[in-house]
Amino acid sequence: MRRVRQHVNPLKSDLLEIDVARLEVPAGARLEVELGSGEAHFLIERARLEPETVFVGIEIRREVVWRANRACELAGIGNVRSVFANMSVDMPRLFVPGSVARFFLNFPDPWFKSRQHKRRVVSPALIDEIGVALVPGGEIFVETDIFDIALEAMATLEGGAVCKYRFENALGPWSFYPQNPYGARSRRERQCEAEATPIWRLLYRRV
Repeated sequence: MRRVRQHVNPLKSDLLEIDVARLEVPAGARLEVELGSGEAHFLIERARLEPETVFVGIEIRREVVWRANRACELAGIGNVRSVFANMSVDMPRLFVPGSVARFFLNFPDPWFKSRQHKRRVVSPALIDEIGVALVPGGEIFVETDIFDIALEAMATLEGGAVCKYRFENALGPWSFYPQNPYGARSRRERQCEAEATPIWRLLYRRV
């Protein structure tokens, strides 16, 4: 099996022009979305807990999307779909405004070097697009094992003057969420727990 790259630069020119279509979900269905869904392990676990909910994973690696969809097909899981898209530019085309109940950002790429920081996904622009796509009161859940990433995400979500939409921390301003409340874990989360690596979690609701 051909090796798939773990980190992909979302600002590469060929990834800024992906042909994506508006996501269609059944009328009245609840929609949850994971941005950077990888092999969709997290969404598959969520789907087994909530079979009436529609789960969509957005992933920038085409081969990983194919593998995730094939795994769901073989397992008979019909309420999970992975989509090849670039969350940095494709959000407005993917989602009908006010259609998503919850977004997940599980362990986004850290891009440690200073010159790479512009590739980090949790930005005011992305949070604005999430705000557009969320239903009123909809949630965004972020978790990472990199403290700097957690602080950057928290500062963006707490900074109402920067973003068009206001988000409310579930536990009060500048508070981290103590655990994962969704009954599902990504591969990276399981690895961190096995190695006793601290995980920083944020839960916000769109006001």
